[in-house]
Amino acid sequence: MAKLPTAFTTLELQGFDIEQKQQHTAITREMIDVACAVLQKNRLGIVSRSVQSALKHIYGIGGSTDVICQLLREWRAENLASLKQGRSEKDLASTILEATNDGLLEESDIPEEYLAVMRQMAIAGYQLAYQKADTSVSGDRMKMLSQENAAMQQQLKDFPQLEVQLSFYKSEYERQRTELREAYMNLNKQQLADSDTFRQQLENLGTERNDLRTSLLIAEGKLAELGSLELKERDRTLELARINGQLEQKQVEISGLHGEIQSLQTVVGAKSAIESQLVTLKAQLKEANETITRLQSQQKATSALEVDVDVDSLQTANESLAAEVSNLQAQLQEFQSGSGKKSKAVANSK
Repeated sequence: MAKLPTAFTTLELQGFDIEQKQQHTAITREMIDVACAVLQKNRLGIVSRSVQSALKHIYGIGGSTDVICQLLREWRAENLASLKQGRSEKDLASTILEATNDGLLEESDIPEEYLAVMRQMAIAGYQLAYQKADTSVSGDRMKMLSQENAAMQQQLKDFPQLEVQLSFYKSEYERQRTELREAYMNLNKQQLADSDTFRQQLENLGTERNDLRTSLLIAEGKLAELGSLELKERDRTLELARINGQLEQKQVEISGLHGEIQSLQTVVGAKSAIESQLVTLKAQLKEANETITRLQSQQKATSALEVDVDVDSLQTANESLAAEVSNLQAQLQEFQSGSGKKSKAVANSK
């Protein structure tokens, strides 16, 4: 028989139901069976190397050599067992030869030394088997058969008792089985009741959790509202502090303005006194002017008339009164200008 090759470039997959588009993550025994069948159809040697190449070609997946060797050994064992079926022990040697003759090795490739050693071992084994068959005493075989016969007779005698015991054990088994089934059913009922109770408790806990969550949301809203109120109260406190500072400043200014008002009142009193003096002086000045005018008219009418009135003294008094009136008017203007500035300052401060 010619030696089969183990290397290939392509494989003939016609007749095999293979899903090449399916993604595979591990090598299975089914994949090994398909790969070996494909190799047999393509007349290729079945070794771990060729099987690994076939797996890559068919399924696009590689794997560990240990895994492939283990699965390949299982495949060889099952195929060898299928070949042994239906054959006698005489054909065992030929069956083993057919199973191992896969075309990978020619008979001429086997070393002569190995064949010579195996031939010597076969001769030695046959000689030992012949010597044992020739020198064996048949009494041992008869003794063993008699012992087996006595054991079978004893078993035959004990069969009725064994049957009774078997019936008893069977009834006990059925009773225990019935009790076990009832206990199992009661246990299932109890578990069902416990599950209903647990489900009810779970629903109650869920409802309580929802209520607590709602309360938590309400409390968070109130907390946020209190936080905003606290911020507003803080801003209000700062505003009140600022207003109090401004009020204190205004009070200081008002105290200063009260002093100024008192001084203004003093100035106004002095102004009133000066105005009264001015009115008196104006009346006197008017009266003096009228007297001077009257005297001047009388002087023009009676130029030769001599009067005992001293006109010069009157003019001098009139001039002094006019000077005093001018002085009082200047003082009055100063008081008016000063009082106007202070009143503006008071109005601005208010």
